[in-house]
Amino acid sequence: MKNDRAKALTQQVTDAVLTVPGVVCLRPGLRSLLHNAAARQSAAVDRTDPGTALRITFDSRGRATGLRVDVVVRAQHQAARTAGEVRATAAEAAAVPPGAVRVTVTGIV
Repeated sequence: MKNDRAKALTQQVTDAVLTVPGVVCLRPGLRSLLHNAAARQSAAVDRTDPGTALRITFDSRGRATGLRVDVVVRAQHQAARTAGEVRATAAEAAAVPPGAVRVTVTGIV
């Protein structure tokens, strides 16, 4: 049950973050890169899989207490402003205070 909640919350936050203007994608982690490499050989790649680019911590009651989000930002947007918008959007989607969200811009394209 906890795992289903974690998956649902991860998808909810991912969807919300991807709507922020200036966000190209979540930074793919190694797991996602390997999965996507295998998927290219047989089917379409799931570009919304956050892999390790979105990590959520939970307390003992199963409530989200913190998020780490790694994003790639478009060059035409200010990285700091975009990161701030990602923080606010992710916090709202996960129902945590903005201070509990840590955003890292891992690339600019």
